[in-house]
Amino acid sequence: MKKDDLDKEKLVADFFAGHKWESLIINPDDFFLLKKNGILDAEIVLELQAEVETALGKGCFAIVNDERVNACAMEKNGVSIVALYVGTIKKIFCDASIMMLSDDFLVGVGNMEACYPDIRIEDYEPRADDAVVKVTISGDPIREAVGYMIASLAVHFIVYHEVGHHKQGHIRKLREKYNFYYQEASHPDISEAYLEERKQMELDADLYAADQIVQKMDLMMGRWGKCLDMELGYSEMFQLLIPALVIVKENLPTEAYSVKEMENSFYLPNLVRIALTAMVIARKPHIKKVLWNDILAMFLEDDAYRKQFEEENSVPVFDDSHQMTEMAYERFYSLMIAGTEQTYAKIFMGNYLPATFQTDIKAMNWFQYLYK
Repeated sequence: MKKDDLDKEKLVADFFAGHKWESLIINPDDFFLLKKNGILDAEIVLELQAEVETALGKGCFAIVNDERVNACAMEKNGVSIVALYVGTIKKIFCDASIMMLSDDFLVGVGNMEACYPDIRIEDYEPRADDAVVKVTISGDPIREAVGYMIASLAVHFIVYHEVGHHKQGHIRKLREKYNFYYQEASHPDISEAYLEERKQMELDADLYAADQIVQKMDLMMGRWGKCLDMELGYSEMFQLLIPALVIVKENLPTEAYSVKEMENSFYLPNLVRIALTAMVIARKPHIKKVLWNDILAMFLEDDAYRKQFEEENSVPVFDDSHQMTEMAYERFYSLMIAGTEQTYAKIFMGNYLPATFQTDIKAMNWFQYLYK
């Protein structure tokens, strides 16, 4: 059931404040000024909208004129709603673009020397008559396209997460069991049972999003491969997925750092959430077959790297039968996630802390073991 912007305005108006004198819903055709060959533009977002509304049945997908970085799943009058804030799209878009301007990130992709020394952003506040975001990120078309791909993956993951809340009955259950609608902070009875139930819901929504990304991956590989005029496989897609998940993690509005915060939060620590998501995807049989062989070939071809990997991580790469161990496979991607996170921190905050890096690895390994 396709809804026009006026219908969406009426559905979501009660959930947002401060929009009485301006348009609340933004049409993708009005918001995306740049066309990027079907990577991240109005056409792709309209395609995502159709996909979401088909999955929800009686539902709608809305881009909301709100500069905050957030997205949410709601329900009103029996209609399931997934709302993606304008601020989320802008932040993801710009983060991916800035990362592609760093020679610390995806070394060897495109021509770094052709890139501009800094990002040039023409950013107009969304309005009813002129709601656009325009970002020029690079003098190199390959790195520019890859930036759009990373941003597209991040946007898809966030939207699929919110769809997951609907598909798994979370919104209805929270309303019927706790009289809970939208504003988390206003819930009057934050019991331990409620928090644990919410943690499980958030984890389940992440896993739903992971499954949807897997289903979409072959289509994305074909479409993006044509754009880059090269063949993309699962290994290349994982090099895009990991930074996409890191960008999601760094821009989530909530985070739990201490044990007390974790106990009183609806969420697992953000780093743990993206690590679990990545490993769920990496363990899908048809994807794992390709990734496993590629990593195995790398260890076989570069004996010096294999020895360094084993020494630094205290993990055997091969077992007695000279087959790669599961531990080495998982540690490789743990290192990839934590390394990307540290690159993000270096680019955006100028710090690179090896101690934090090691802490992140230990946390991811512990939680992966816990949730197997």
